[in-house]
Amino acid sequence: MMSQWEEQAKTEPRVIVDTYSEELSSVTSSPGMVLVHKFGVRQNAYNRSVEERVLAVQTVCRRFQREISQLQDENVRLRAQLKTEQERTRQLFERMAHDMKVMKNEINKLRLATQLNSNAVERLAKGGVTVQETEPEKLLEDI
Repeated sequence: MMSQWEEQAKTEPRVIVDTYSEELSSVTSSPGMVLVHKFGVRQNAYNRSVEERVLAVQTVCRRFQREISQLQDENVRLRAQLKTEQERTRQLFERMAHDMKVMKNEINKLRLATQLNSNAVERLAKGGVTVQETEPEKLLEDI
């Protein structure tokens, strides 16, 4: 996948070019042209230096663009993973809430059965009959 900077670098011509043709300087030897020649040579050197810096900045920008793209991809992947984890956690909590509700119902049933058995034992104790003294058939008739 080509980044925006790479596409621009391939389609756009060089922005900074040699502004002075060094070959033409040998044609004239007047003192004024010597100064122009020196200036032109320096200007070309400066232009090449600036161009190298611009290319270096473009290279860094392309690298950063790739890194940003990779980080965006990772961000999308992590968000999807987080969404999956949230859904799984929600399901676990729903299952746990259901299990707790079932357990609470079982505990309430056990309490009720215990309370009913306790009341039955109290009724038998008030009647003066102990559990050991009565025969099982007689207990069933009383109930």
